Amino acid sequence: MTVPVPSSDADRMTGRPAAVRVGTVGLPNRAALRGLRLEGSAGRLTLTRAGRELRSFTVGPGQDVEQAEHLGGPKLLELAPTSLGAVDLVGPGGARVARLDLREWVPEAEELSRPKEALDRSSVVEVLQQAGLPLRPVPPSELAAVLDTRVPSLLPFRRVPVAYTVLRSVAVVLATVTLLWAIVTDVPDLLWPLGSLALLLSTLVAVGMWAGALARDRISDGSQPVLRPHPSAPATRRFRRTARVRVEPDAVVVVDGMGRERRLPREGALAVTTASVVREGTDTAALELRTEDGTPRATLPWSLWCGGDGGADALERTCAAAGLALERRAAPARRSAAEEAAARKLFSSPARGWVQNLTWPHGLPGQAAVWQTAAMSALLLLYGVADQPPAWTRWVLGGTLLLALGQHLVRLVARRWLDREVSA
Repeated sequence: MTVPVPSSDADRMTGRPAAVRVGTVGLPNRAALRGLRLEGSAGRLTLTRAGRELRSFTVGPGQDVEQAEHLGGPKLLELAPTSLGAVDLVGPGGARVARLDLREWVPEAEELSRPKEALDRSSVVEVLQQAGLPLRPVPPSELAAVLDTRVPSLLPFRRVPVAYTVLRSVAVVLATVTLLWAIVTDVPDLLWPLGSLALLLSTLVAVGMWAGALARDRISDGSQPVLRPHPSAPATRRFRRTARVRVEPDAVVVVDGMGRERRLPREGALAVTTASVVREGTDTAALELRTEDGTPRATLPWSLWCGGDGGADALERTCAAAGLALERRAAPARRSAAEEAAARKLFSSPARGWVQNLTWPHGLPGQAAVWQTAAMSALLLLYGVADQPPAWTRWVLGGTLLLALGQHLVRLVARRWLDREVSA
């Protein structure tokens, strides 16, 4: 059985094929995944970024991809209750070439709870149809085995480079050997320089990776229409400085209080066409960015975004400049209370626990490297007093200790300042 494909008048109107868009992303993947699209054409699936081809698959018997399989259905909720399902591209001999985890490919995945809705909002079915590839469900009896299969993701996530991992491992080994040797007896002259320099080099590379990610992934509004928060309720400095709605020619980009971008299309069946104000004048008032058929794709609490002085006027100016219809006193979207609460939370002023979890993102050196380096440097300095290594190595170790702890202290102080709520 194949998944039926609805016709899309919106796609025909825009003249562009449907596309699967990446979900909400932050550091260090904003730049790597910004503008990423998976599109289908006759006999081909193509992954592009800003119009540049990154990867391509031929489709058909004996080609790169012979079929597509959907991991979903009632059985999925039993085996993986938090999953929204996935789509596997399957090649010759049943080899699974790539997996599209729908949590990674649906912009509003974090607020959804139903796998069927995630599949509908992803545009995967339409894209596969354009490539001539029907989507078949994985039989329930095989679903558990397929879920456990390791399949490469189609997304080009940034990960901690292997070279850094090797350098870090070598530095830790050399520092550990030096320390153990210093505890037992005199350290050979060569070990002190090697251990201290390796620790310093690995720390400098880690700091450089962070600096590079911040520079590369910076958020630039350019000359596009932008709506920034005008809160009437207390909100953190981080939220006020970071959150925004930027309307680009092909996407409505909603940035949350942690700098994560949700890119919503302006073409296709799921295009954002309307900004709807619901429950205005109540505690649950919100601004819903909706498709033509009323599907909400982002929900912004009114009190934090437009409730303060000048907020309503800023919204009107942004919608007028961007060509979005503004609907006042609209009826709320039909969805569960839990999904609406989750949607509102994502674009609210972030709570401290949430901030702490997201300020050490995957793909960059984390807290473990900081504390490991600090402890190693401090112990080597301590034993260096008795062992009398070359004087310059003590300076190197002291500099490494200050660098490791300094960057962490700066982050803590900045976080404390940014995450303090300020009254409207």
